[in-house]
Amino acid sequence: MDLKSVRAFCSVADHGSFTRAAAALGVAQSVLSRQISTLEGDLGGRLFHRTGRGATLSAFGQSLLARARVVVAESEQLAADARGERGSPSGTVDLGIVPGWSQPLVTRLTDLVLKRYPRIRLRVHEAYSGQIESWLAGGQVQVAVFNRYRPGAVRGAERVSSSEMMLVGPKGHAALCGREIAFRALADVALCGPLRPNGLTTVMSEIAQRVGIALNVVLEGGTSGILRHAIEHCGLCTVFPRPFVEREMRGAGFAAARIIKPALEQVTWLAVGTHRPATLAVREVAGLVRHILTRPDSKARDRPRD
Repeated sequence: MDLKSVRAFCSVADHGSFTRAAAALGVAQSVLSRQISTLEGDLGGRLFHRTGRGATLSAFGQSLLARARVVVAESEQLAADARGERGSPSGTVDLGIVPGWSQPLVTRLTDLVLKRYPRIRLRVHEAYSGQIESWLAGGQVQVAVFNRYRPGAVRGAERVSSSEMMLVGPKGHAALCGREIAFRALADVALCGPLRPNGLTTVMSEIAQRVGIALNVVLEGGTSGILRHAIEHCGLCTVFPRPFVEREMRGAGFAAARIIKPALEQVTWLAVGTHRPATLAVREVAGLVRHILTRPDSKARDRPRD
């Protein structure tokens, strides 16, 4: 089995397109197609369904993808070790991160990596927590930052921060005249929120049922930017963690109040994938992420302590 074909398989799966995968690998699309066809012949099954919009994994391809990623990653690490780079970590690290933490974390992380580990390449995947955890379980990302809204530990993950949740809306909104708002009062507020399924949405729905109200969610959006624009231009309210509100919504056009009775808490977790042993590059990137999230006011030049 040719390693280039396995790498091509992973690239098409990542990009969802033969054209984009060929561009990412720097080969002609015809070459990439032959590599996939050869691999399908070696493995005895079709790996992708070709559509007018790209390529989607077949059930057979889905069953093999995680193991194929392991093969590619281990081959890259073997090559790095053979070049004597164990003391200077190298390779690609895939980081999955929720939108609320993408900035300033990604900017600071990139700055630190450039200064200390110039052989490491970062690939950042942004999505809500459920998708991040799915990517981590499937081996698509090696380092993950995600949120939970329930008490208790998360197996295999490290708690790195917690934040109280705020109702945010346009300045002058009737529900935001005070510093706090009881959860029950959300029944009278037109809300926007993240696309379902989502951990925050699920917990809020459960609380609403428990206190005997119905939430009026009129818009679901796939990014925090969509929700912010809905506040600015449609008069809706949403729920964001306090650090995000203080960092991204300090303008005169917004108001916020802490949700109480009950209070909502967002806990942020850091996890490293277990599909294969973590490379030195993965461990170093995870350490930098930990440093940034646990010391949000520290400067990028500070040396992290694990």
